Amino acid sequence: MTNNTPLTLYNTLTRKKEVFKPINSEKVTCYSCGPTVYWYAHIGNLRAYVFTDVLRRTLEYNNYTVQHVMNITDFGHLESDADEGEDKMTKGLKREGMAVTMNNMQKLADMYTNAFFTDLQRLNIITPEITPRASNHIQEDIQLIQQLERKGYAYHTDDGIYFDTQQLADYGKLANHQQTEEKAETYSRVQHTEKKHQRDFALWKFNNNLGWDSPWGYGFPGWHIECSVMSTQYLGQPFDIHTGGIDHIQVHHTNEIAQSETAYEMPMAYYWLHNAFIQVNSSKMAKSEGNILIMNDLIEKGIQPLAFKYLCFTAHYRSELNVTDQSLAAAQRSYYRLKDILVECMEDDSEFDSDMADKYRQQFKAAINDDLNTAEALAVVWDLIRSDVPDSLKYYLVEEFDQVLGLQLTEPESFDVPEEVQELVERREQFRQEQRFAEADQLREEIKEKGFWVEDAEDGPKLRTLPSHSQRI
Repeated sequence: MTNNTPLTLYNTLTRKKEVFKPINSEKVTCYSCGPTVYWYAHIGNLRAYVFTDVLRRTLEYNNYTVQHVMNITDFGHLESDADEGEDKMTKGLKREGMAVTMNNMQKLADMYTNAFFTDLQRLNIITPEITPRASNHIQEDIQLIQQLERKGYAYHTDDGIYFDTQQLADYGKLANHQQTEEKAETYSRVQHTEKKHQRDFALWKFNNNLGWDSPWGYGFPGWHIECSVMSTQYLGQPFDIHTGGIDHIQVHHTNEIAQSETAYEMPMAYYWLHNAFIQVNSSKMAKSEGNILIMNDLIEKGIQPLAFKYLCFTAHYRSELNVTDQSLAAAQRSYYRLKDILVECMEDDSEFDSDMADKYRQQFKAAINDDLNTAEALAVVWDLIRSDVPDSLKYYLVEEFDQVLGLQLTEPESFDVPEEVQELVERREQFRQEQRFAEADQLREEIKEKGFWVEDAEDGPKLRTLPSHSQRI
């Protein structure tokens, strides 16, 4: 049975789902906004890379090869996308008690870049082929700014070089803004006396103490210029897909489009895809709320990173996802239940009907090709698991579907349990039977410190592995 279900993606630029048609019929070019490496990526950041990973895997499932670029911003990203607030990397140095120097900035960036890639590995996210660092592309940034200057779109102020957005009739088209002064507050809350228009954005910011030399003075490239340079250098322009969080639509991606399309007089990218936010206990993640969660926090709660990835898949990437202790625990139970069933299925080597396989394959592809509907794709997986088809078919198909999900569903856990840990598990179970729950909880923490998590099941406790402290970041 041939499955001709087309891949459709929601394009923020056109505000509708479209059948995906790449520039090259066999190869897809994709650029993703990467992290600013001044601290750990929180789970909201990581959702963006879970989404991009399933996009990439879905493209490959549809027989495309993918050239994927994701930048690392290792300097000079202000707290606000609209050129406002304290520099994030400088803020990170102060937090770590490090002197504010370019050398220390690179040390900080190295530390948190490594932490970021550790998180990607934990989540079984395919590392993009190219992960350029912004600090290695300063001269290209300067050249692009000079090109915009020659075209008459750049002007000087007391604190930098700015892009004149008033000259673009379609400025803000990604966010569906009209070219009116009433929309200026979208781009800047601070009234800059020398900017021609409040929505104008920095191409170069002056700094007498840090940065690089340029034709305009010492300082840093604007944050937006970095992505324009790196995407074009490695993918050309136009390229197929640009991804990021919905917070990038209003300013960062809007400004990328403005400067790239002005410089090269052609579209920057044809498909713009954006994932929604994560909430924690129904509140937006914010330091003021005290609810910022990083991957280490989940591990300390006994949550496997891939169980968090499973939770992400229970909601559409364009829908907000509410993370609670209860939803994480439920996702982990479902995830491990699925893995346990597949371990049993692996033992069956009976033959199966290929037509039966095609039925479920068609359902799965229809789900994932419908704008990456992972929730529906998981439903197909569970329908298959609960069906009366042979276990051998269940294992065979889930192994295929997991090429898209990347949950390592058919990889059985294999680990040695130290004798001291086994003794703790047995003592804890005895305490539970005696309803001495406080003592049982204390032993659970001791077991967790040794890199294991106890899951209580009807047929007795089960041990799961956690990253040990030496593996944590």
